[in-house]
Amino acid sequence: MIIYYKRKNLNAQLIYGIISLLFGITGFISDTKSFFIIAWLLLGLVQIGTWYYKQKYQYLNIEENRLTKNALFPKSVAFNELSAIRKYKNSFLLESKNQSIRIHKDIIATDSFYKLTDLLNKIELKPQQAQA
Repeated sequence: MIIYYKRKNLNAQLIYGIISLLFGITGFISDTKSFFIIAWLLLGLVQIGTWYYKQKYQYLNIEENRLTKNALFPKSVAFNELSAIRKYKNSFLLESKNQSIRIHKDIIATDSFYKLTDLLNKIELKPQQAQA
């Protein structure tokens, strides 16, 4: 199962990337010798590259009882290792013994959000062991 980004967020990121790239190209064509021209070009390329990555891999992947949060350095946790699922106003926090993953609700598409909520409600957590 794939949990998708909101289309609005992806489109905004693409538009920001294109606008930044256009500012950089315009400054380059007008032959302005400035550090900011290079910064606009790089910012635009990074924004478009990030948009492409998010478009291709989306926010979360759920396969074989494992949740993976896609990012530059992806985080992954198996459902049978979860010790707590904390639900906050704007996010979920999935905690296991070794790591925790924060899932932001406001960037998830509506239908994907409902699927994720249903899935998280069905998960049976490992009983927590007392620390000595």
